[in-house]
Amino acid sequence: MSHDHPASRPTTVAAPDGLGPVPAACWLHPDAEVRPSPIAGRGLFARAPLAADTVVERLGGRLIDGATLAGLTRHDSLSVGEDLHLLLAPDHPVRFGNHSCDPTLWHRDALTVVARRDIAAGEELTLDYATLTAVDDWALDCRCGADRCRGRATGLDWRRPELRAAYGRHWTPPLLARIDAATAHRPAREPTSAGDADPSA
Repeated sequence: MSHDHPASRPTTVAAPDGLGPVPAACWLHPDAEVRPSPIAGRGLFARAPLAADTVVERLGGRLIDGATLAGLTRHDSLSVGEDLHLLLAPDHPVRFGNHSCDPTLWHRDALTVVARRDIAAGEELTLDYATLTAVDDWALDCRCGADRCRGRATGLDWRRPELRAAYGRHWTPPLLARIDAATAHRPAREPTSAGDADPSA
């Protein structure tokens, strides 16, 4: 998810209806900190216990379209609409959040990231990048070490039934729209906890 910005300032586009105000900057829970990560480089870690559904990140930045995103060589971004992406500030610690195929965090909505379950002090704070990336040709070789590690996360993982079951409605809006269209607009089941879903479904 991290990539270098070009020298020119990316073009900003307007927020779509339903997204709400987009903050200029991110916010990170004060009990989250950056440490060396066994997954990759540095990561975010809980320095105190975080209860399930605690807000851990509120995301902000600049909205850009897909053409602008494709012109960036390095960036930290997520998809918040069809052909619409939120470009995060490159100097905020939120950018150190690593991918995991069994993450401790997930999206409550496009801009709000919460604890997926109770998180113990010292645990790494991770997201499944496939739940926030609506770029079909995006892919990441995964080294998360989770029992459910897929080995490779992609922009088409929203099609996987076991991930729809595991994450329920905890995808960013463009991916939810694709899931709903693919399932004849039948909303995915909302799991009651991270361990509620059957990974073999």
